[in-house]
Amino acid sequence: MKHVDVLIIGAGPAGSVCGSLLKQAGVDCLIVDRASFPRDKVCGGGLTVKAWRLLDMLLPGIKYEYRPIARMRCQFENDPVCEFQAEYAIRMTRRKDFDYALLQYYQAHGGELMKGSFERFEQQADGRVLVTLKSGEQISCRYLIAADGAGSLIRRQIHGAPKLHALFLEQYNEGETDNDVFVHFSSNYKPGVFYKFSSLGRDMYGFASLESNEDFPRHKAKFCETLTKFGVPLGQIRGAYIPLNTVPPTADNVILIGDAGGFANKLTGEGLYDAFKTAANAKRAIVEGIPFREANAEEFRKMEHQVKVFKFFFSPIGWRLIRWGMRYPKVIKWLFDAKMKRETFRA
Repeated sequence: MKHVDVLIIGAGPAGSVCGSLLKQAGVDCLIVDRASFPRDKVCGGGLTVKAWRLLDMLLPGIKYEYRPIARMRCQFENDPVCEFQAEYAIRMTRRKDFDYALLQYYQAHGGELMKGSFERFEQQADGRVLVTLKSGEQISCRYLIAADGAGSLIRRQIHGAPKLHALFLEQYNEGETDNDVFVHFSSNYKPGVFYKFSSLGRDMYGFASLESNEDFPRHKAKFCETLTKFGVPLGQIRGAYIPLNTVPPTADNVILIGDAGGFANKLTGEGLYDAFKTAANAKRAIVEGIPFREANAEEFRKMEHQVKVFKFFFSPIGWRLIRWGMRYPKVIKWLFDAKMKRETFRA
């Protein structure tokens, strides 16, 4: 049996960043992931200014390819397009390469990666956690960190299936090089949005919809209908369900971070910032010996607040108010810049 201080399940952004921070602090840790890297995943791959600033602070010297996009366009139904230049560009990455860069950073700093698939965990009488992989191999650890994404098996073992999630559908058109972010709001897919991100050598089209059941065919048909409306040739469509309900910790030695814990922006779907933030808070909880619910208290409060914002945004009053605001690009630009730079609108 293998023994480690911290076992991290999942080598995505949350897991790799957490592993790197623990290695910097001199904590013995191991990351287990079933995938062979580099691997792709459904995600726009955009890093807002608050996200890349946080990443630069946590992982000094981290290098990754990105394309800066500052031209923002948004539209309600067939209203005039609201267009502005963001104060700080969004760094558009390819998740296949970006995630691999984070993992390589972890390994370059002495981090160990093991290929394997999580099956279950058990709390032991001595306070440790015993993890069993599908191969039958067992690993004993002081802390178990769930960074295994939206379909987290650790989350399912503790809390069951997510009660509320958003469906994200995406299509990539290689070789196209538009230079903007476009978001379209319509009552045809409310609550939800259609969007386009210009990225590295390709345009990425996406469709997000709040969903409490896995009615994939219906939403895929709506996505195809919207692509056709905007004159986009249909291609390969991929999808993923992202949990929106944030789950509380039930034990101090089992920590859920990133999408595994439901830490994604309830309104925009942005997950990278919260993946980095919860990874840093997990490291703090372990190094300082405090409960994760205390180290991550700000994130838990923020998630509760975002639920309220989401409900207001898609309420009849909120819907009309935002639509009215689109007539004034300077106002939308101020709101956008303020939110992208920080978690609140305060300076």
